[in-house]
Amino acid sequence: MNLVLLVCLAASPETCREERLLVGYDLADARSCMMGSVPIIAEWADAHPEWQISRWKCGSDANARLTRNYN
Repeated sequence: MNLVLLVCLAASPETCREERLLVGYDLADARSCMMGSVPIIAEWADAHPEWQISRWKCGSDANARLTRNYN
């Protein structure tokens, strides 16, 4: 299962990129991934303080994409 993060620079919020993380087999279904990803996301955020996580999702499709909503 893939965890797809849309992250944006804290100092420049219009500068965003996708980060893809492969999560363990114990999170192989979407519901488990959604619940089990919270600590993984927190760990990534702690390791990358210059980035803010804008959106995230779980998916088995390697081509899944996230887009930034500008409202």
